[in-house]
Amino acid sequence: MKQTHQEAIEKATVLFWKRGFQGAGMRDIQQALDMRPGSIYARFQSKEGLFKLVVEKYVENSKAQLQCVANSNTPLQSLGDFFKSALINPDEMRYMRQCLLVKSIAELDLIGEVGQKAVLDGMVSLNDCFALVVEKAILLEELSNTTPVDMAANWLQNQFVGLRAFAVIQSDNDAIERMIDKVLYDLTTQWPEN
Repeated sequence: MKQTHQEAIEKATVLFWKRGFQGAGMRDIQQALDMRPGSIYARFQSKEGLFKLVVEKYVENSKAQLQCVANSNTPLQSLGDFFKSALINPDEMRYMRQCLLVKSIAELDLIGEVGQKAVLDGMVSLNDCFALVVEKAILLEELSNTTPVDMAANWLQNQFVGLRAFAVIQSDNDAIERMIDKVLYDLTTQWPEN
């Protein structure tokens, strides 16, 4: 049975998420996708072309999740749920606790221009989504109307990246939840003047 384009992207996502761009060789890609080299190049043009599609799909999925958070009537609670769903998963899926984009930033010089652009554009897109969450929380008075949206969005994205790194090495899910609660609490406190 021939796999769909989407199935191939999902398999490649797992591979790149676990191994990184550099760590995933063409043999690994062939094996993960169950495709011959010629078929891979015909469909994706290159390893970098496949990686770009993986990153774009990852960003699309993350944006959809954050859009749901922003559309919620309780965005801060939904944000906590979003964090928990990303950070707390079974050990066999522990690799998913790390952000694929941040993992890719560590290899940015090895990825190539097309892959670099996809990663960096993805980080900007997700920051914009965090800004939407902050704006909605302000609108619903979960956050003060003096909360600086751009600064809070940048801070949230940085906290999320840090939480993801913490979750990779943490085996105590309660400790992860406490850190998530702390981030959400800190978000509601006073911000420094610009």
